[in-house]
Amino acid sequence: MSWLPWLEENWFTALQSFAILASFSFTAISLRRDERSRRVENLFRLNDGHRQLWAHTFQRPELRRILTPSPDLNQTPVTQDEAQFVTFLILHLNTAHHAIKSGLMEAPEGLGADIRTFFANPIPRNVWLQMRPLQDLDFVAFVEGHF
Repeated sequence: MSWLPWLEENWFTALQSFAILASFSFTAISLRRDERSRRVENLFRLNDGHRQLWAHTFQRPELRRILTPSPDLNQTPVTQDEAQFVTFLILHLNTAHHAIKSGLMEAPEGLGADIRTFFANPIPRNVWLQMRPLQDLDFVAFVEGHF
């Protein structure tokens, strides 16, 4: 066999090459596992932020009107607290959008329906129309693509 004499002369070089290839393979596997771990961690962080935001509606009952499908905005306009809460939710959604777009996490299956349902309510829609000019065009297209 013609490769046996070559191996006798170059066994150390072959061993080094094999070790280098093995270390590259190990590094690639580790990076893939680390990426999965970070995606899950990002999802946990985003969910925690979501939970903390919505917890305000339990602590402050006056914010529950945000989800009312037909509040009388002529008689009782959007309050500063309601506008601020919806603004925080929009900023949270913007963060999620950028994380999804950057590949840091996958979009939850019901995200589009959640956006559509939330912004179908008059108070969130009203606040969105005020905030819309301040948002990135990509984010505006993302949100309004679900209306």
